[in-house]
Amino acid sequence: MRITSTLLALATVTTASPITKRTTSNTATDIWPVSNFTVGCSPAACVYKFAVTRVAGPNNPGFNTTCTGNDFTSDWHPCADSSVSAKIVPKTYPEWEVDVCHKYDTADKMGWIEAFANATVEDGVEGVE
Repeated sequence: MRITSTLLALATVTTASPITKRTTSNTATDIWPVSNFTVGCSPAACVYKFAVTRVAGPNNPGFNTTCTGNDFTSDWHPCADSSVSAKIVPKTYPEWEVDVCHKYDTADKMGWIEAFANATVEDGVEGVE
């Protein structure tokens, strides 16, 4: 079952001082297209696979990666690009919540940024945006 969707991202900026103090604030949002979403379930867990991209911006690197994992635990699973991780959360059948996290260093290398995105996708629907 394949599906295309779009993730709306909320970036969280975190800077770290030498004493590891962290400050968090919300920044701009952007769109991360998801494509080729597939999911298969057994009595134990569901496994998923999808592609996700993010266009590079003035303050963030871009990525184009494939994510695979399962919902056996609620842990984040690393994607093919190690700066990206993902997980899925079952909703009311046939819907799924797809969560993606992009973690990268700030331009000045004084901290890091975690940008999160999520979307609800429907299993078995082709070409949803």
